[in-house]
Order: sequence, then C-alpha cells, then structure tokens
Amino acid sequence: MFSFKKWAGRASAVCLLLSLSVAPLFSQAAAEQKSPQAKTKAEYDAYMLLYNEGAPAKKVDLAVKFLADHPETEFKMFVYQMQIDGYARLGNVDKVVETGEKFATDFPQADSNTKKFVMQRMMTSYQQKNDFAKTVECGDKLLAIDPKDLPSLLTLSSILPERLPPEEDKKAAQLDKALDFSNRAKAEVEALQKPPQITDEQWTIEKNKLLATVNSSIGLVHLNKKEYDKASKQYEISTNLTKTNPIDFYRLGIAYTFLARNMAKELNELVAAMNQAQTELQNAQDAAVKAEKEKKLLELKAKSQDSEKSFPEMRDKAIDSLAKSVYLKGVTEAQARTELERLYKSKNNNTLDGIDTLIAQAGESLKRPAQ
Repeated sequence: MFSFKKWAGRASAVCLLLSLSVAPLFSQAAAEQKSPQAKTKAEYDAYMLLYNEGAPAKKVDLAVKFLADHPETEFKMFVYQMQIDGYARLGNVDKVVETGEKFATDFPQADSNTKKFVMQRMMTSYQQKNDFAKTVECGDKLLAIDPKDLPSLLTLSSILPERLPPEEDKKAAQLDKALDFSNRAKAEVEALQKPPQITDEQWTIEKNKLLATVNSSIGLVHLNKKEYDKASKQYEISTNLTKTNPIDFYRLGIAYTFLARNMAKELNELVAAMNQAQTELQNAQDAAVKAEKEKKLLELKAKSQDSEKSFPEMRDKAIDSLAKSVYLKGVTEAQARTELERLYKSKNNNTLDGIDTLIAQAGESLKRPAQ
C-alpha cells in the first residue's frame, strides 16, 4: 500500500548535496597522491586540454579520446573521475555506473575521498536506474568508508522502507535499519553549514527539503509498522517543511484514516461495553456492587465522549490531507482520490457534492504562508 514504483524520485535530495560540492575530488586526490607524469608533451597537452574543459559533453569526449590515445597514462584514475563527473552532469546514468565499475576494478587502492566521490555518483545513478540492490550495495560501501556520509544515509533511509521483503522478521529488521539511518541522517542535516555560494533564503529552502525527506522516511517506517500516530506526526513535519509532495500528503491522509478507523472501532466497543455496564447496573442488588458498576459506567461514558470528539477530527484531517494530495496530482492522485471519496461520502450522506470545491480550497491553503 505504501510503496510506489517511482521511488527513484527520492534521489533529488542526494543530487542536491552533490550539486553543492565545491569541486570535483580528482583535483584533491591528485594533490594527496604521488604526482602522475606525462610521458610525452602530446600527452601533457591533451590532459591539460581535458582538465580545463568546462562543458560536460565535450569533457567526456576528450576523456574517451585521451584514454584511447594514451592507454598507459598515469593520469587514468583522474580521467575516470572527470568522465564520471561529466556523465553525472549530463544525466547519463548508464555511463556513470559503467565508468564507476571500471574505476573500482582498476583502482582498488584509491584514497577514501576519491572512492566516496565515485561511489556517491554511482549510488545516485543506480537509484535513478531503479536498481534497488545496487543502490543499497553502494550505500553500504559508502557508510563503511564514512559512517556519516549524508548522501548514502539519505538514500538508504528513503528506499529501505519502500522495498520491504515479504518475510516478517526480515521486514522488521529492514525497517529498524531504515529508522537508524533516518535518525543519523537527521543529525547530519541539522549540523550542515550553509555553503558560501548560496543565499540564506536559498539555504533555508534547500535544508528544509532535506529535513522533509528525512521526516518523510521516518514517517514511512512508522506507517509500515502500523504506528499511525507516530507516522502522522512525522508527515505533519515533512508537509509543513515542503508543501509540494503529493506522496507525503497521501501517506499523511492514510495515517489519519487508520487513526479514525481505530477510533471508530474503539467507539463501537465502548458503546457495547456501556450497554453491558448499564444492564449490570440495573440488575445489581448489592449497594457496593451497584456503586462499582456506576463508577465503571461513568468511566466508559467519559472515554466514549473523547472518542466521539476525536473520530471526526481524525477523519477531517484525513480528508484535508488527501484533498491536498489530489490537488498536487502525481503518482498517488488516483489512490488519494479513491480514499478521499470514500471518506467524503461517509461524512456527507453518501454524496460527492462539493468535493471539487473542497479540493480547490485545500490547494489554495497550500499557497498561503505559514502562520
């Protein structure tokens, strides 16, 4: 119920972090390792032409030509990195992973920073290719290099709750792992410092996107665990931080729907218990027993009044969240509308009159600034 084929869209948070990188790591790696030497002036000139080229398409073409012309070059590791960076900027995910796999085979001795640079781009590309297993593999390798690597923490925390194994014990273990990654990612996001190249306003927007992603991941863990109260709180946070994600509004609506459903069930049970208590009270002869039954009946009535108040509140919150999801469209639109119509009809005498107005009003509320 809570998984969608387009889970690769969550790669946007990682792409954001990679786009904020100040420089490709091949320049840093070159400084840290033994300086490579060109064997000829032609090789040196070709490498400098490649290194200084700014256009990604031309850069990867120059890299391919350089490796063909100079197969024994000492610059191969750095050329691979320029290729990977160029392919990533062009969005050519197949070439990113192909070149990344060559890099891993040819340079197992590469330093940690260089491996991170390559592996992060491979992970993002595998995610965009919808290759779950390879994405997780890259994320695990990155965390083995650096347990605080934020791109891998964000990626794994978002995809692990989406692709759960059928076995209950494995499912529970994967959800616990996702929750751990989410909490670690949240701590790292909160500790981020603003890059100098963007404004304070831009940074607030981008940081909120990252925090929304983390809270959404935590919410999905709780939703899959059927911890609907915890899930709704996390999705309230994520949808307040960014008001444009229809999936988060849909899942918030589902969490509130289950909360309302559980309250309705509890209310029915309380009504049955009150009827039973009333009968027992009427049949009681002993004064002490009668007093005990009266006390129990009063307690049940108090609980019933709370449930009678809470049920419509949860139902209305579910309706509002689902209406916003429908308004925002996206992959959850049909599912959100189906659930919205069911709840709306249950509240409005089995009619859908006014539902389009409700959806429009929900959409307008998303455009208003937070109070």
